[in-house]
Amino acid sequence: MKIEENAFINNSLGINSRCKLLANLESIEDLNNIEALIKAHKKYYILGEGTNIIPPSFYDGLILKVEFNNINNNNNILSVGASYNWSELVAFCIRENINGFENLIDIPGSVGASPIQNIGAYGAEVSRLIDSIDYFCLDSFSKKSFSNTECHFSYRDSALKNSHYLIYNINFKSNLKKNISYQYKSIKKYMNDNLINPDNLMIGDVAKIISAIRSEALPNPNKIYNAGSFFKNPIVDKNLINFKNFTEEQLIIWKKRYMQKNLLVYFGSRSHKYSIIKKNMFRNILGIIFQIIIYFLFRLNIPDTQCGFKLYKKH
Repeated sequence: MKIEENAFINNSLGINSRCKLLANLESIEDLNNIEALIKAHKKYYILGEGTNIIPPSFYDGLILKVEFNNINNNNNILSVGASYNWSELVAFCIRENINGFENLIDIPGSVGASPIQNIGAYGAEVSRLIDSIDYFCLDSFSKKSFSNTECHFSYRDSALKNSHYLIYNINFKSNLKKNISYQYKSIKKYMNDNLINPDNLMIGDVAKIISAIRSEALPNPNKIYNAGSFFKNPIVDKNLINFKNFTEEQLIIWKKRYMQKNLLVYFGSRSHKYSIIKKNMFRNILGIIFQIIIYFLFRLNIPDTQCGFKLYKKH
């Protein structure tokens, strides 16, 4: 274990942030030696690559960072250390012809952070790839494991979020059947624009396409400081929507079903072609002017950038 005082907190926003104490865990044996550190400082934070955080100028506590960079493929299980870079893992899987990882290329961060919010992109989620997770419980100070089911994965969520579990190893399925996924709207558009035949796609081709799309939307955090994309789509139960004054076709412009909970994601807009909502002329003119300004500043070809979202609970 390597311990540093007043250590720099690595983060993709380039913030000059430091902590009282940084403990770099370099071996499994080091896990057995952190109990005294945690009890002495009480306040602690588990850090990955710092790609999804906004750290303070000074953290008056203990930062725990695992440095397990191992990778081993055996008996259809790919065991990967928590500090292994996620994009490097995807590249490894493509080289080794391991299916399922290709759509998750270029997501910044470490392998250990991937299951916490169940990272996903372009129609894929990491939960479909995970067999089990090895973690160190910071309450009982013991090594434990979660099966995929015990992680309780859902959309951008898991039982690991806001827990006292320090993930040090993840076991992925390395025997998934080839299932090229290119139905995502932006992937299909890129393929159409570049005359790419879907019949000839390999997993490496899908990764290259997604890398090209991502590079247009987000800069590389190693070159331009940024925290990547970490939005979460709202989920609304269809039964809670009041259709008294408007039909489903008039209100909803896009929906996606989450089969495990029978929920639907809905988005609406006053600018929808079937919208029958009467607009105030003055506000309408202001909206058009604002939209023109937005277009020339950011080149966003979106007809309704001022759309608001309201979420209501049943009770």
